[in-house]
Amino acid sequence: MIPWIFQDWAANAGNPRSRFVLALFRLAQACDRLPVGLCWLGWPCRAFYTLVVVWELGIELNYKARVGAGLRLYHGIGLVVHEGAVIGKNCVLRHGTTIGSRVGTDDVPVIGDGVDVGCQTVILGAIRIGEGARIGAGSVVVHDVAPGDSVAGNPARPLR
Repeated sequence: MIPWIFQDWAANAGNPRSRFVLALFRLAQACDRLPVGLCWLGWPCRAFYTLVVVWELGIELNYKARVGAGLRLYHGIGLVVHEGAVIGKNCVLRHGTTIGSRVGTDDVPVIGDGVDVGCQTVILGAIRIGEGARIGAGSVVVHDVAPGDSVAGNPARPLR
């Protein structure tokens, strides 16, 4: 279990705050996945994560979100990730980013591997962001993004 908690460690080399946040995130995820009879044992860990990371640091990275290994956080403050969101491996998220639903709880984005998301970006709805895509700072993404594409703007459009 311990190596799993540190799966984002190398991606955040030189950034102790992101390492701390992501280690707590992975620990809270592990506690949330305990068998039903033992779930009460994970409550203090999830509460600590919520108090420190969400309330104190202002990073709402929901521990129920499915996040691949190698997530890299730049600054992280103001980050909001919906509990149903799916984020692939080796992605980059910057401060002020919102990944959420438009209508219901199942209306959330699926982000592929290796996606680079700029700061102050909003990604909403049941859309797919393809592998290796790059999303420019300040973009509002409400439509699918093809693998390898770079998009920017409000609404986000492919760059030439």
